[in-house]
Amino acid sequence: MTAPLYDIKARFSEYVTMAENGEVVEITKHGTTTAVIISLKMFNELNDEYQEMHKPSFVDEVRKWRLKNKDILDNEFADILEKQHQEDRKEFDERSNLWQ
Repeated sequence: MTAPLYDIKARFSEYVTMAENGEVVEITKHGTTTAVIISLKMFNELNDEYQEMHKPSFVDEVRKWRLKNKDILDNEFADILEKQHQEDRKEFDERSNLWQ
């Protein structure tokens, strides 16, 4: 159903009832549809569908998480690299002692 804004203003509760009963009410301003009134149920269905269509990918979520935790990850990564370097150095020194 389509109704002009001046009529919506005058009979708003009637149009809300129509929307509650499943009707989509298009509101026109100067002959052009500018807004709609829909039921909460229809809004929730449309919103759920929109959310599902625009769900970020797993990779996007990981990227977002990494950016959010960049400082922690950088420090942890540096610590891991340093620990690995020390272990490699110790192993190298032990092998070097065997050659002598």
